[in-house]
Amino acid sequence: MKNTILIIAITLISLTSFSQTNNSSNKGKVTKYITNFPNGEEAITIIESENSNILKLSSADNFYKYEILELANHELVHRSGNKGKVCDIDKEKLEDGNYTLKVYTQDFVITSDITINNQKEGDS
Repeated sequence: MKNTILIIAITLISLTSFSQTNNSSNKGKVTKYITNFPNGEEAITIIESENSNILKLSSADNFYKYEILELANHELVHRSGNKGKVCDIDKEKLEDGNYTLKVYTQDFVITSDITINNQKEGDS
């Protein structure tokens, strides 16, 4: 009887572990960029999922606009106005590569370097 219960318990644990591993692989890679204020507090957070065309941008303070610049020459690539602390950025408006993101609040300009990768699974 004890052996039967032990076998059932091990089987359930194995199935649960497999199920969790399998589900997490479907979500794809998620990259999180965090830029801190000089005092160590989080200033902005950018979340990029390879299964989504949207970058999620959130700020500790309300911001009124953001700009995305070429990292190499600081040429403006994209800009948009904003009200509040969060916004979505459409990655399809940007080519793959490295950029500088500037977020403008009333008191600060917060700068972060980001990498855009629009390549989906199965792309060559």
